[in-house]
Amino acid sequence: MKEEHHAVNLMLKIMDGMCMKIESGKEIKHEHLENVVEFVKVFVDKCHHTKEEEYLFPIMRRANVPGSTEIIDSLLEEHEHGRRSVDMIAGAVSVNMDSEALSTIVKSSRDYIELLTQHINKEDNILFPLADKHLAEKVQENLLKSFEIVEIEKIGEGKHEEFHKMLHNLKEIYVMS
Repeated sequence: MKEEHHAVNLMLKIMDGMCMKIESGKEIKHEHLENVVEFVKVFVDKCHHTKEEEYLFPIMRRANVPGSTEIIDSLLEEHEHGRRSVDMIAGAVSVNMDSEALSTIVKSSRDYIELLTQHINKEDNILFPLADKHLAEKVQENLLKSFEIVEIEKIGEGKHEEFHKMLHNLKEIYVMS
């Protein structure tokens, strides 16, 4: 899961770079915006969040992991907040790229970047250490198997690799070294 966070953090940097270009009046390829929307809808939500919502969170709740209820409830609210931001971005990307659409893309992207940055920090530094400490090794092995099934069923064979290639290409364009 932390490995996936590396890819998500790179996408957040790409989104920030896109926002800076838009704010400075530079044009962004529509295809690149569509790539961002696909990544966050499929990789982040359909794959990563599904692993948490359908497997990790319920297992942690059933195991009564101390301190997990509040953090899980908070993370679930953040997933919904993120979905709303992404829907705003997707809606703006699907229309003519006028100044209003670009403004919505920037505002919603900035909101999403801020949300996901602190969300990932919360998972990496609070949730995942709790799971590691309180879930038996066998339970964690079974979770990993479930996560692999989610990847195949929700995003399909080879899609992970496609996303990583796309991230690399967009990084070259939008992330300042």
